[in-house]
Amino acid sequence: MALFGRRKSKSLFDKPTRGSELKKRRRVFGRASIAQTATPYSPKIDAPPRLKLRRKVRHTSANKLALPPHQLTGQKLSGLKKIIILLLIAFIIGGLVYLIFFSDFFLIQDYQIFEEGTQITDNLQLNGLADEMLVNKNVLLLDENTVTARILKDNPEYKTVSLKKILPKSIEIDLVKYPVAANIIDDVDGADGIKIEKKYLVNSNGMIIAQNDENPDLPYIRVSTKEALGMNAFALDQEKLDYIIKLVNLFEEKFGINVQEADYLKAAREVHLKTEKNFEVWFDLGKDMLSQIDKLKRALPKLDIYKTPLEYIDLRISGTNAEKVIFKPR
Repeated sequence: MALFGRRKSKSLFDKPTRGSELKKRRRVFGRASIAQTATPYSPKIDAPPRLKLRRKVRHTSANKLALPPHQLTGQKLSGLKKIIILLLIAFIIGGLVYLIFFSDFFLIQDYQIFEEGTQITDNLQLNGLADEMLVNKNVLLLDENTVTARILKDNPEYKTVSLKKILPKSIEIDLVKYPVAANIIDDVDGADGIKIEKKYLVNSNGMIIAQNDENPDLPYIRVSTKEALGMNAFALDQEKLDYIIKLVNLFEEKFGINVQEADYLKAAREVHLKTEKNFEVWFDLGKDMLSQIDKLKRALPKLDIYKTPLEYIDLRISGTNAEKVIFKPR
């Protein structure tokens, strides 16, 4: 008679008997979770140490990020401290507002005017303008664009104006003039019909900056007016002046012939260059100067301007006869 006893159950921790069974138990052990409930047949399995450490770090970091600053430091601001801080901030803001807008701490008391690096004090017009627009004005609230625009409008001889604020009460004004650009010979209509010749120096803006004076290193431009021009008057507008000066320089560079003077004919919109070889070259002021210069260069094989005695060369022709050069020999 056989005796039937209770069959002994196996667990994961029983000693392995075969290699394949050992691998199977290891796979089961690796899938065990931390929350697995212990039973008589399946005891609770702890997580690997590295997994415990990782979860502990995550938990600690999350808690710290969630905590407000006063809990991290262990200090808590009281209601009285908050009131004191707010009052201090209000006091600082109010003090700054008063200092900037209501006190005289930033009111301009003096200024210096420099012209191309040299301080000037004898320009009464500039000093009067500075007194009007700067003195007793708030240096922080000063509109620099308004001041510079006014100076340039009332003083057209200056090309640029810049303002520098020197806190708390001073301003520095730096001025740059237009350079001297040309000599102007003005044929003024006289009472008896005889022309009266006047000489001036003009800057690159076309404004007269000197009377009865000349600079032989600069181009000479002849104009005609009914009345004599005065200081700070404009003999030519800037566009026409630039065109004539560039035309003189380009002609001398391309042909190696000096230009004694350029005759500006306002009504005809022409410029006649009087050369050292005693002939004139006529240009149309309304047309491109380069195309007219190139036309004369192409005509040089047939027209020897260096040896042929000429009275004038006319380059104004355009249209179907654009390549035609008209000249008059002596």
